[in-house]
Amino acid sequence: MKADTQPSNIKSVVKGLGCKTFIVVQPIFIKLAGIMNKRFLLDIFGILIAVLCAIVTLCYGRGWQGRYIFYMFSFLVVGSLTYFSIKDFLLEKEKIQDTFLSELVLLSEEDTAVKTWNILGKNSIVIGKKNSEEEIDIDLSGTHFAGTVSEVHAVLNYVEGSWYIEDMQSKNGTQIKGFLEDKLYNIKDGQSKLSKKDYIFIGLNKLQIR
Repeated sequence: MKADTQPSNIKSVVKGLGCKTFIVVQPIFIKLAGIMNKRFLLDIFGILIAVLCAIVTLCYGRGWQGRYIFYMFSFLVVGSLTYFSIKDFLLEKEKIQDTFLSELVLLSEEDTAVKTWNILGKNSIVIGKKNSEEEIDIDLSGTHFAGTVSEVHAVLNYVEGSWYIEDMQSKNGTQIKGFLEDKLYNIKDGQSKLSKKDYIFIGLNKLQIR
């Protein structure tokens, strides 16, 4: 009779722990959701599940009853490891896609494409206005704001899988802005790394790297 009641007792214990854990954890996750991104929240959730399984196994993983807890624990551990492996793969894939930049686009005041230059396979790109002294790859002499562009205004360099921009002591300067940012960053000394969809301001001309 005692052996018949053990499985139901195990189910009751596990069910009770699950309900209590859900009640405690739910408001915490709701609060954290407002200040953390979804990816980080999933990481925290996975860690909490692993810790919970470890506690359950230590408390109830002895004797005959331990077999059921062990199976549950093993399943969740394997699931967690699979989740993090897939997540790391997707993050690495996303990182590669973010660094794979193939074109530079001149934008209008309405952010529509006016002209596109292919930069795939190039290591150095000179931005400026056509002149007899320097070969210009991105010629902005025919733009509405050509007067704000120096003959050799800026240079893009491809180094170790990433694009960098350097201002060539231009008269009106070079600025960059992240795709989802509001702040403009002036490029003065050295090079600044570019990311996918960053905006580049050459004088008053607005370009975007894609």
